[in-house]
Amino acid sequence: MESETVTPLDVVIGLGANIGSPEASLCDAALRLSQLGHLTALSDLYRSLPVGGPPQPDFLNAAIRLQYGGSAEALLAAAHELEHRAGRERRIRWGPRTLDLDILWIAGVSIARDGFHVPHARLRERAFALRPLLDVAPDARDPVDGVAYREVLQQLGTDQLVRVRSDWVGALAGQASRGMDRPGS
Repeated sequence: MESETVTPLDVVIGLGANIGSPEASLCDAALRLSQLGHLTALSDLYRSLPVGGPPQPDFLNAAIRLQYGGSAEALLAAAHELEHRAGRERRIRWGPRTLDLDILWIAGVSIARDGFHVPHARLRERAFALRPLLDVAPDARDPVDGVAYREVLQQLGTDQLVRVRSDWVGALAGQASRGMDRPGS
């Protein structure tokens, strides 16, 4: 009997945090996410202004790209568990967060059901998500209409984003460098 080969999902996950120790939270989350699949790329770290919600500190944002052998729903559940472990409380819409993990994009996949959207429902409105996504997937396109995210980001602009650093997960980057690419660098 032949075993069925499952093609891993090529996924970009956005990471954000703005309370507690944001950089430490993002580093920990990136390491834990990398253990769920094969890490292929890690974005730079960016500082951005909060969008919507109450007055709050600036966010740190990044993205990772990985090959994931399960379903998108299973990955979302794992991401929510990591947020919970980091102390995330979902009390205020667009409020401050110890950790925010979003599946931004899956190569060639479109999902729209039960409040779960891939690509992320507001991806094309948010430079703070698109910039890190393009660090790890420079040729990414919307799987529904084929629009290049690079063009969307050019229209949005990046005035509100500040690149903080490249090697923000030093140990992780060192561990993963043997199998990790850094597109565009």
